[in-house]
Amino acid sequence: MNPELDFALKVTIKCPPERDWKALNEGLPPGQVSASRCECGLGSMFSGESPIQSGYEQHDLVWKALGDPTRRALLDELRNGRKTTSELVASVPGMTRFGVMKHLGVLEDAGLVISRKEGRQRWNHLNAVPLRGIYERWVSKYEDQWAGSLANLKRDLERKQQMSTKMSDQPARVAVAQSEILIDAPKEIVYRAWFDDTSNWFYESEATKDSTPTVCEEKMGGKMYTKLPDGGFNVLGEITMLKPNHKIRMCGDCTMPMAILMNMTISFTEIDGKTMVSIDHRMSGEVSEGMAEEFEEGWADGLRKLKELIEA
Repeated sequence: MNPELDFALKVTIKCPPERDWKALNEGLPPGQVSASRCECGLGSMFSGESPIQSGYEQHDLVWKALGDPTRRALLDELRNGRKTTSELVASVPGMTRFGVMKHLGVLEDAGLVISRKEGRQRWNHLNAVPLRGIYERWVSKYEDQWAGSLANLKRDLERKQQMSTKMSDQPARVAVAQSEILIDAPKEIVYRAWFDDTSNWFYESEATKDSTPTVCEEKMGGKMYTKLPDGGFNVLGEITMLKPNHKIRMCGDCTMPMAILMNMTISFTEIDGKTMVSIDHRMSGEVSEGMAEEFEEGWADGLRKLKELIEA
């Protein structure tokens, strides 16, 4: 046998009586040739090692062989190429050689495994012919597009179950933070200060004012972001609506790590020559307790600094 072979095929052939196979297999009666073994590249050999079985009897043996998980595991091992009996025994931890040999015997009876002794080694090969017979008898005539689609759906769902995706138990919430201030200046001046002097009114403390300046870009898609000392950026939001001297709307997450979406609407309303700046900050998603109040305090602090900057 060619040592590079990874599989072998074994079929049972039933011949019509008028065909004379004696020339091929001396000694067998006309009408049947049993246990034909075909090995790739080596031609065909016919022998009378076992009696012919009916199709249903053969199928019963195959179903019985496939019904045991250990035997299925042995077939999986042989799917990757021929194995010695010792290698198969090693692949089934906790089972004796005798136990593995019994399972191999059942697989051989079903025609799923072909074994051959070479020197001191016994090589085992997977024989796919009985599996093909099962497929053609019980599967191929019933399969259709829906069967294939359902199988694909089952595979996709099982793969997703094995992934590490986790669903949060925290419910989605909606919160609103609002803040406003009246500034003694026309709204055109207040509007320009929002963009032109952002770093002079939007900052946490005097110590970080210069090291982490904030910029607000006056354009659609423009960002309101803070520059970081290491060259990075923290984007607070992106402008999605811009009405000069009247309204600005930004959308973003304000650098929050949670699954959260925020809409911030800034309105400029002139009242008797003064300007009312109103901020409506709406958030939805993983909104934690106190988050809206913290944003409300932050905007109120920024608006106070904007008022001081303009009225100074």
